[in-house]
Formats: sequence, structure tokens, C-alpha cells
Amino acid sequence: MEDMQNLYSQVSEIINKNNNFFIITHAYPDGDSMGSQVALYHLLTLLKKNVVALINSEIPYQYSFLPYYNDIKTDHDIIKKSGNNYVYFCLDCADENRMNVNFGEIKASALHVINIDHHYDNTNFGNINIVDSSKSATAEILYDFIFNYYRELIDSKIAMGIYVGILTDTGNFQYSNTNYSVHKVASELLKFNLKPSDIHKRIYESEPLARFKLIKMVLERIRYIDSYGLIYSYVLQKDFKKLDLPFSAQDGLINLLRSAEKVKIAALIKQAEGKSFRVSLRTSDSSINLIEIASNFNGGGHKMAAAYSDRGDLGAVIRKLISAVKKIT
Repeated sequence: MEDMQNLYSQVSEIINKNNNFFIITHAYPDGDSMGSQVALYHLLTLLKKNVVALINSEIPYQYSFLPYYNDIKTDHDIIKKSGNNYVYFCLDCADENRMNVNFGEIKASALHVINIDHHYDNTNFGNINIVDSSKSATAEILYDFIFNYYRELIDSKIAMGIYVGILTDTGNFQYSNTNYSVHKVASELLKFNLKPSDIHKRIYESEPLARFKLIKMVLERIRYIDSYGLIYSYVLQKDFKKLDLPFSAQDGLINLLRSAEKVKIAALIKQAEGKSFRVSLRTSDSSINLIEIASNFNGGGHKMAAAYSDRGDLGAVIRKLISAVKKIT
């Protein structure tokens, strides 16, 4: 791997020499991907650049308080319409498929593709790859870059995006990826008049009442397989429609399953559309590597938090999940 400071220098030079930028993160984004995106968007805006932020999926309502939330585009056709003179930042994506766009189109037309990520299984799909799996979040990597090269531009909007990214990807500073450097960065960000209690309330304590009916559905469908220490449940498209909730209303429900005693692996199966399902995996057992399950389905993530997509009817998706869990327990 190239020296990180050399990579940072290359990216800074690209930013300074170019005017048009796309910032893309993965479909169905989380706090790290969205926080990183808006922080970089604001930085480039301060530098008087032309910037387009794209997420090719529903955007979670939990992050509607973030700056530029309403400026994020959700139609990937904007890539074709924008022309060829763009630098692309791809944030928090372990591989090019997670963006839910035609990556071949991007690679053919981009001036540069800059891949910034913290997943250890990143495929290094960019022209420049800033990948550091020792970091708690992509937002923490982005903070290092901005602090080194654009320190004087850090303000409350950049700080907000970075803080949200780190907060959510460390599970409110509870996961094993929380360390001294994480708290040091967070303390620096708080100098910009951020209010942690307000941020926490916006993300975790501003849910529509209908979401509690969704939680009830998920809890009633729980199944536990003692021999594997596997707990799983599911949520369907018809549930979202019945309750008039967006897909992102399921965000965080996996942690309810993970918190049960004796559980080694928790899985939440979410119907995205038709026979397409997204499966989230969590564990609190450091001896288990969830990547071993997710990789069977071309998924990825982290050792203790991973995800993948699968197709078929619900029963088949569940059977394949159980079979994959059986192999590692």
C-alpha cells in the first residue's frame, strides 16, 4: 500500500487542479456514508467547486438534519447528463457494486476515481485507493485528510458530518472499533459547537409512531436456532406499505436481535423489492467473523457487522442463511 500521506497529497492536488466533482456513496446509506458525503460536499463547496452528491436509493429520514440533505441527488442518470470532466469520490464502498450505478460508465468517463473506505475487504476499484481498515469509519479517514490539508476550512458543517459518521459506525462509541484515536477526533469535533445530545436525539429518538408497529412485527417473527446461536427475523415490503413507512425505518432493528442473551449471530432479512432481499448480520462474539458468511453471497462489511444481498423467495433466503451460519459455528 502506498504511504497514506502520499495518497492524501495526490488527492489534494487533484482537488486543487479540478473544478467538477461527483461524490457517491453506497445505496441505502448509513450514518458513516452520509456523514462523510456531506462533509466532503461542504469542503468542496467552500473551495468553490462544482459538486454533485449522489445516492442511488432511498435516503434515510434519520439523517434529514444533516447539511445538504435535500441537495443529494437520487437519479443515477445525472451521471450521463453531466459529461466527462468529473472527478469521482466513492465513499464507504467496499466494492463498486454497492453504489448501485453503472460503474463501467463512470470508469470510462471519469478524470479520476478516488476510493475512500475503511472495509478491510475493499477491492481497490479506484485509480486512487485510500483504504484503512484500522479506522473506525470512513469519516475518520476523511477527517485525517481534511485536517492535514484543509484544516483552516473545518467548520461546524464538516464537523457535523464527520461526527455523525464516527458516532454511528462505532455504535455510539460502544463497538470494539472505539479507541483512543476515535475519542480524540470526537473531542476535536466538539470544539465546533456540536451538541451530542441533540445529534443522538435526531438519529435515534425521532421515530414515527408507526415504526413501533414495525418493531412488533419483527419481534413476533423471531426464530432462534440454539445449536448455532442464530437469531433471525424478517421484514417485508408489504409491511412498509401497510404502515406507510420508508425502507429506512428498519435501520437499527438488527441491534435489538443482537442484544439477546446466548445469541452468537443475529440476522435481519429485509425485502427490498420482489425477490430481492438484503440481509444484515451482527455479532458480539469476537471469535466469529461474519465476513465468512457475507462473502458467500458477494457481500462484505466488518468482522462483527456485515451484510449481503440475496434473491429468491423468503424461505430459500432463510435456508441459505442457516446453511452459511452452520458452516462457521
